[in-house]
Amino acid sequence: MPKNKRLMMNKESILSLSLEHQSFTAEMRHKLHEIPELQWEEEKTLALISSEIEKIMTSSKVPIQLHQKEGGIYVDVDLDPHYQRLLFRADIDALPIEEQTGLSYSSIHPGIMHACGHDCHSAMLLGTLKALASGKVTPLHNLRLVWQRAEEIGVLQSGGARLVEEGILEGISYCYGLHISSTEDYGTFISRPGYFMCQAGQLQVEIECSGGHVMRPELGSNGIDIMTDIHMSLRGFELRKLGPNEIISFVPSISKAGTACNIRPGHAEMWYAVRNFLSPERLEEFIAAIKYRIELIVKSYPKAHLATFIYYPGYPPLINDPENYTFIKSLIQDAGMNTSTVPFLFSGEDFSYYLENRVGSYWCLGARKGERTDHHTATFNPDESVLWQGVAFWLLIATAPHPPMRQPIEKGRIELMSYP
Repeated sequence: MPKNKRLMMNKESILSLSLEHQSFTAEMRHKLHEIPELQWEEEKTLALISSEIEKIMTSSKVPIQLHQKEGGIYVDVDLDPHYQRLLFRADIDALPIEEQTGLSYSSIHPGIMHACGHDCHSAMLLGTLKALASGKVTPLHNLRLVWQRAEEIGVLQSGGARLVEEGILEGISYCYGLHISSTEDYGTFISRPGYFMCQAGQLQVEIECSGGHVMRPELGSNGIDIMTDIHMSLRGFELRKLGPNEIISFVPSISKAGTACNIRPGHAEMWYAVRNFLSPERLEEFIAAIKYRIELIVKSYPKAHLATFIYYPGYPPLINDPENYTFIKSLIQDAGMNTSTVPFLFSGEDFSYYLENRVGSYWCLGARKGERTDHHTATFNPDESVLWQGVAFWLLIATAPHPPMRQPIEKGRIELMSYP
């Protein structure tokens, strides 16, 4: 039988096997969706995933070992000591959002919801492990499947950064990540070569002022007045300061002031998301200009001062290895599934820490269901009938011959605009 015919049959069998695991994968998604937990609090989630892994291990036809680190749990599938090892990663944490989907398996935790698809990511990786354990597919590599804590951005160290510190990449030749997308076409895998996602910085600003009784607004200052002036002054500031050619999103995300209707607040807190592809020099210049502008505004008010001004760099930009991107894109297309090369995304993703150290790429799987519902909203609900394609994605990579391990391309050698 010709080699390409065997390869075609292999891919057809992979798609068929993946579809067989759709029901299990959806069931896992439901169980995980009910128990969302915030970053570094994912104890129930880890317990559920570990329990399912242990069930799979009892009847597995391939050797599976379960391990735990501070940043998450992982399994090693060891088939041949001479094989390279690939890493597949799913994130597991949720968001502080009150769910309004009306799903029968909605969150049982008030104020917390899987509103970014991490339940889907974890479920697809469990479905992949179950398919591998069946012995019906033969990987050409040893594998490491990772369920990572704490991806959703905060000022604390992320799970990805922690796992890299803990040595999760030791012995790894290539690493891959997959994210569900409720805004992209159903069943289409999207990504791009080179720069894909931005640096996800955060700016914290706190103002202290006299405050006082609302009956005497002429005495002292009101934190809300100062905060409002700052917000108005910074609207469009990135364009006025940096010009039209820089790629940046500068968005207010938190505003807090006031405790009662008869009190002029003496404290105001603001946070800005600073999503960008700026050079370090331009970013430093931009942040300094923001501080200078805020200080001018605060100084115009009596008995007021800038109490806190902290820029948290956040995750570094996510950069796909161009050669690996092309390889995976062809792999998906050859299996009869759709791909799309998209523009830069203002997403923050801590898989960037993996890709700084190993060759690989990060992909999104479109799961738009009827009317578009965006990520990080109370009605987020991707079409879960696409989950089997996520399983197929992992199995295709596991069974695809890879070149020998090499070092990732240095960030400075990949120009931002190198790829359309």
